[in-house]
Amino acid sequence: MRPARTLRFRLTVGYCTTLAIVMLLLGALMYGIVRYRLLRHHDAMLTQKVTQIRAILETPGASTALTSSQLEALDHLGENILVHEQGGAHPTHYQSPEMMANPLAPSVQTLGWAEVPARRFTTARVKGESWRVVAEPYQANHGRRGVIRLMEDNEDIQDTLTHLRFAMLVLIPAGILGSAMGGFWLAGRALAPVGRIAKMAREIEASKLDQRLPNPGVDDEIGRLVVTLNRMIARLESSFDTMKRFTADASHELRNPLATMRNTIDVIMERPRTLEEQQAALASLGEDVDRLRRIVEDLLLLAKADNGHLAMDRETVRLDSLVQALAEIHQPMAQEAGVTLEVAAPGSAAVEGDERWLYQMVGNVLGNALKFTPPGGRVRMEVTPEGEVVRLRVRDTGPGIPDEDLERIFQRFYQADPSRTRDRKPGSGLGLAIAAWIVKSHGGRISAANEPGGGAVFTVELPRSGTSPSQ
Repeated sequence: MRPARTLRFRLTVGYCTTLAIVMLLLGALMYGIVRYRLLRHHDAMLTQKVTQIRAILETPGASTALTSSQLEALDHLGENILVHEQGGAHPTHYQSPEMMANPLAPSVQTLGWAEVPARRFTTARVKGESWRVVAEPYQANHGRRGVIRLMEDNEDIQDTLTHLRFAMLVLIPAGILGSAMGGFWLAGRALAPVGRIAKMAREIEASKLDQRLPNPGVDDEIGRLVVTLNRMIARLESSFDTMKRFTADASHELRNPLATMRNTIDVIMERPRTLEEQQAALASLGEDVDRLRRIVEDLLLLAKADNGHLAMDRETVRLDSLVQALAEIHQPMAQEAGVTLEVAAPGSAAVEGDERWLYQMVGNVLGNALKFTPPGGRVRMEVTPEGEVVRLRVRDTGPGIPDEDLERIFQRFYQADPSRTRDRKPGSGLGLAIAAWIVKSHGGRISAANEPGGGAVFTVELPRSGTSPSQ
């Protein structure tokens, strides 16, 4: 893997980029503050000299010409120049000896008059030298307006700023480089557990789903990632186990009728058979084909349900009317088996759901009860609205359910002992599993229990119309 594609490299680059931006901003801010403070220090000294010049110029008795004492005092203060307004022009009124020798003097002398409405500081560079210039307007004792301009060499400021820039140009890249090396090392240490986890995860295959990743023992992002991955592996293990059981059970269910059909065909082929014998054999084959068809249809239904490809329509369904209609349809079957089928639905009981699937759910539960009820027994269906749910109970007087199987009865391919059924024929073990899926998809609950006096009772709870399904 190329380094540029690794998370360690990208983290280091991102960290160094952020650090570089912050350091550049801080460097620029610090440079600006230092420059401002140094200039303010020089400006304070210039302001003090300007004040002294004003005091000299405001000496009582001064006229249009400066006195010898004023000239001496001004010469002592250093590089300064006075410019007066005279007939619309602005000639030089006074210029100190140092100013005359300064190469900047001509530029200072010709500065515009309108540019100094108040005290103003500027920085000028001439032939590589930096000067700080202050200009302040004043009015002489004789009434003539003028401008005081005072200069001071600020080369020391420029030297300080030059050294500061050099230090920043050296220290900032060095700091970024050092931080990059340290960040790269720290990122490697922080991501080392991820590499070990990835290596172990690659070694976990479908045949090794019982293995788990080692927990680092700390409650950080890596620790929580390990916990999440272990939970995911546990779910995968459970799903693989379910799939294996499903495949094994489906193979077993399909193998039995296929073996019966093969035996029937072999018996017919052994020797010539009478017409009655052939018809009986074909009838047996037809029963096995019907059983295979029902198993395949149920398997396809559950497979679509697991993949979420079955849509559930939501509409108001009268569960009491649906139960009564199913009872009428199953009444001939119950009479033929010698079983009394009763319905108790005293009032309207509306639920929100898909009538097609609710019809199948009730039919599966009712068919299971009829199958286990012996001749002379009774199956009773009760529909009662209770609070926010509609409760359906299907009671039978059969042999009941072994206590150890009550939790397994809704599992796929679970089958009771055929000797406990009325016709002693095994089923596919999918009817109640499909019923449980339909109830769960409608936000309801289904359970099974044994009656105190014998028999079993299946209870289905569905949200009433107008209420939210439970999750």
